[in-house]
Amino acid sequence: MSTAPRPFALTTPEGIYSSLAIAVVCLAWYGDDVRDLALEIFVYSLALWLFHIYARVIHGGWEVRNWAGLRRWAIHEWPHLEAAVPALIAVAIGWFARLDPVAVSDVAMWVTIANLLAWQVAILRPAGRGAGMLAITIGVNAVVLAALIALRLQVK
Repeated sequence: MSTAPRPFALTTPEGIYSSLAIAVVCLAWYGDDVRDLALEIFVYSLALWLFHIYARVIHGGWEVRNWAGLRRWAIHEWPHLEAAVPALIAVAIGWFARLDPVAVSDVAMWVTIANLLAWQVAILRPAGRGAGMLAITIGVNAVVLAALIALRLQVK
């Protein structure tokens, strides 16, 4: 049995998971300075990335507990950080435009939801999934969006 780490297929579930998490961070945030929101998004994404690398390395056994294994999982888990970029851009634009902080957090949430949908397209399109898979994806997205909207209405 080889001790070399198994190759992984580049997938985007990490980006989907992080997009959902960042949408909830934006949804729940309330404050006077959107720079605090940007910091919260960045730190949360960084923590997700680091925690997932840690879990992968610990779960992977001794054969991946080296610099090559650490680098391998850091690259694989990178979508946790990538998922934060659209929200951070939205927050930066809102800060420069001096928009209302609550409105900026809402825009960041909606931009993140759009990013979530883009991650899903990135999975479905190359996989050549049919209409049935598309219908299921649309249905799941409708439920997730309804939950986010319900949460948003309760929180703010």
